[in-house]
Amino acid sequence: MYYQQSKPTENLFLNTLPFAYPVEPVTFYFTKEFIPGLHLKPLSHDLFPLGVETIFPDITNADKIYTTFTEPADGLTPLAIEFRKSANYNLVKRYYNGRINYFLKSRGLPVETTFIKDNQAWVMKQKSKRPDCTQYERFTLKFDYDYRNQHPHLILSYDRPSLVYKKSVADILNQDTDVPFSEDESNATPHATPDIFSKIFYFKKLEEDNKWTYRIESYDYLSQHLEGFDSKNAYPVMWPKLDEFLGAGTEEEDEDDIYIPPKKSRDFRTSRYRIYYEKIKWFYESFLNNDEFRAIFPIARDGFATVNKGQIGMVHGNSNLLEFGENFSDRNPQQGINHGPYSKPKASHIQMVGILHADDKDLGNFLLVHFCRDKYGYFEGLKKYTGLDVTWAPRDKHIFFTDKANPLPEIRQGIAKLQPTEGVVYVGLYLTPVGKHTSNKQAKEIYYQVKKELLDAGIQSQCIETAKMRVALKGDEGVNERGYPKRDFAYTLQNMAIAINAKLGGTPWQLAADKTDELIIGVGAFKVGDVKYIGSAFSFDNTGHFNAFDYFLSNQTQALAGAIENAIHDFAKDKDGVLPERIIIHYYKVMSKEEEYGPIEKMLAELDMEDTPVYVVTINKTESEDIVLFDGYAKPEHFMPRSGRYANLGNKTYLLCNNSNYENAGAYYGKEGYPFPVKLRISCPYYDDDIDDATIRDLIDQVYQFSRIYWKSVKQQNLPVTIKYPEMVAEIAPHFNGENIPEHVQDSLWFL
Repeated sequence: MYYQQSKPTENLFLNTLPFAYPVEPVTFYFTKEFIPGLHLKPLSHDLFPLGVETIFPDITNADKIYTTFTEPADGLTPLAIEFRKSANYNLVKRYYNGRINYFLKSRGLPVETTFIKDNQAWVMKQKSKRPDCTQYERFTLKFDYDYRNQHPHLILSYDRPSLVYKKSVADILNQDTDVPFSEDESNATPHATPDIFSKIFYFKKLEEDNKWTYRIESYDYLSQHLEGFDSKNAYPVMWPKLDEFLGAGTEEEDEDDIYIPPKKSRDFRTSRYRIYYEKIKWFYESFLNNDEFRAIFPIARDGFATVNKGQIGMVHGNSNLLEFGENFSDRNPQQGINHGPYSKPKASHIQMVGILHADDKDLGNFLLVHFCRDKYGYFEGLKKYTGLDVTWAPRDKHIFFTDKANPLPEIRQGIAKLQPTEGVVYVGLYLTPVGKHTSNKQAKEIYYQVKKELLDAGIQSQCIETAKMRVALKGDEGVNERGYPKRDFAYTLQNMAIAINAKLGGTPWQLAADKTDELIIGVGAFKVGDVKYIGSAFSFDNTGHFNAFDYFLSNQTQALAGAIENAIHDFAKDKDGVLPERIIIHYYKVMSKEEEYGPIEKMLAELDMEDTPVYVVTINKTESEDIVLFDGYAKPEHFMPRSGRYANLGNKTYLLCNNSNYENAGAYYGKEGYPFPVKLRISCPYYDDDIDDATIRDLIDQVYQFSRIYWKSVKQQNLPVTIKYPEMVAEIAPHFNGENIPEHVQDSLWFL
C-alpha cells in the first residue's frame, strides 16, 4: 500500500551562520611589555588565555598583556590556544571580531565597532529619504556561541538605516548667522556648538596607496584623541539633537493614539520579516558567500541555520483565548469587545467633559456625539465598551482655553468648577494642541501637567492630538474599495473606549485562565536624561487582573523589594491571608543576584517565605532584532512564524513569536503588523538547575498571555503589559516635577 508523505508545514531558521572551531590548538603570541612598532592589542585579565601563567609565572589580575594574536614577532612568547575551552571564550571572541573587522574593511566597507566590540558594516544607498543626507544600510556581523547545539556561529543582523548629514562638522560650526545682533532674534541663525554632534562619519585619504579609510565614532573621542583630526572630513550622523538644531525634528509616533490604516494591509511584501530577510540575504551573497570568507570562518554553503525540532516549542492551545462580556470568549479583542466588557467600572453614569480650544469645537462635537449618541462605522458608542450610561456634561462644565501655548492656567480654573454628583464620574476629553512626543520640551511639560491636574482632582482623562485627528478624519472622506463610506477612525474611537473603561476600574477583557495562587510582578524602567532611570513595579494575578503599582529610582533596590512586599501583603489581603504559592518577576534587564535579588531574598526570609519559588523572566523591552526566527514556508511569503512558537537558544534563553498569525486561521495579510520575536531569559536565582521543561513552558506561556491584556489598543502586542505598563509610568513620573503620583490613582490605569 502506498502512503503519501505529508508536506512539512513550516521551515524554521535563524539568521545565523554556524561553523566549527579549529580541531588543533592555534598559536597566539604574547608580551607583558608594549613593544613600539608592533600592531599589539592590549588584554585585561578577563581576556587572559588558559595557561597564561606558564609563560608569565608572576602574572596577576592587575597586569595587562599584549598580543598580535597569530602573528609571530621578536620579543613575543607563543602559547597554544584551544578554542573549545570555555575559559578561552572571551579571547577567541576578540580574535574573531578582529578577523571580521579586517575582512569587511578589505571589501571597502566602512565599519563601526560597537561598544561591545561587534562589527557593524555601513553600505551606502544610491537614494536617500532625505536630500540633505546620505543614507546607509547597516549590518552587524557578530561572533557568538550556540549553547543549544554546542558550536560557534555568526549572527548576521540588519540594523536599520542611518543618515549622515552632507555638510561637514567644520561647515556647520563655522556657518555665519544672519547678523551678530538682531532686534528679532527669531531671524538669526543660531550658532552651532559641539554638543549637537554625537556620532561622526570620518574619512581620510591615504596618500601612499590612494585609498580611503573610514571611522565611525563619537565626535568627542575623535576630536580629542585622533592625531591630525580634520573636521572638514567629519560628517555628523543624524540624531535628535542635531535634527532639532537644523529644524528638522520629528515627533515620535504612538500607533495606539490615532489609527491610520496601512496603504497595503493585504500586501505580504510589506512584511518586516521579508524585508529583513531579503536584506541579510543580499549582504550574505554579496560579501560572505565566498571562499575568502570561508577560509576564516568555515560556514556551510547552504546559508542560514535551520532550527532542529528539539529546539522548538509551542505555548498551550488556549493561551490566546480571552473572556469578554456575555460569557463570550474569543482570541480577537476587536471582535470580542463587541459583546461588551468583562466587567464595568464601579459607577452608574459617565459624563464627558470637553477640554479644548475654540478652534477645535468641531472636533469636540464629533467626539462627544459619537462617544455618547451616534454610531461611527462599527463603533457604537462608549456605553457598549463600558456598560454604563454615557452623556456629555452640561455646557457650562466644558473647559475652553484661549492660550494654545500654555492652556494650563485656564484648564486649572475650569477643573476647580467641576463638582460631580454621586454615582457620576467625569472623564476629561482633552483635545491637546501638542502631544506627549513633541520635541518642544515646554509644551511636553504642559501636556503632562494637565494630566496631573486632572488626576489630583480625581478625574481620568483621555487625550487626543488635534492635528493628528484632523489628518485621520480627512482620510475618512470618500469611500473604500467596496464602495462604502470610509470609517477607519472607528478604530481610534474603539481604542479610546477600552482605555477609558480600564482607567475607570473596569476590565475590558481578561485571560481565560483558571485562577491560581501565584503573584506576577512586572518591573520596567525608563531613562531620564543621561543618568537617571525611573522604575516601576506592577502586580497582577495569573488572570491578568491588575492590583496596584509603585515607582522608584531604578537604583533603589530596597524600594523594589518593598514594592514586592507590598504586593504580597495586598495579595494576602485579597485571598483571606493566603500567601502566593510562587512569585514570578518579569524584569526589563538581567537581574543582579546580589544588588537586586538580594534585598528581595532577605524580604522573603523575613516573611517566612524563603521556600516560595521565585522565577525571574528577563524580557527585552524591545523586539529581538539581532537574532530572528523565520518561517520559510509561511504563506503568503511573509516569513513570520506561527503565533506561540518559541525556539530554545540554549543558556535558558528563548525566542517567542508573539503575534496574531494563529494556527488554522488561514492566510495572514498583516493588518496587525509583523512583530519580531521577543527574547526571554528564565532563571530561578540560586536554583537554575531546578527549572524543568514544563515550568519553562508555563513561564513562556504566561509572557504570551500577558501580551493579550493591553487595554490601550485592540491590536495584538508583542510585549507583555508586565513590561509595557511599568515603562509607561516610569516615562511619565519625572514630568510631575518631583511630585508623587497621587496615592488614590496608584491602583488605576490612568496612564493608558
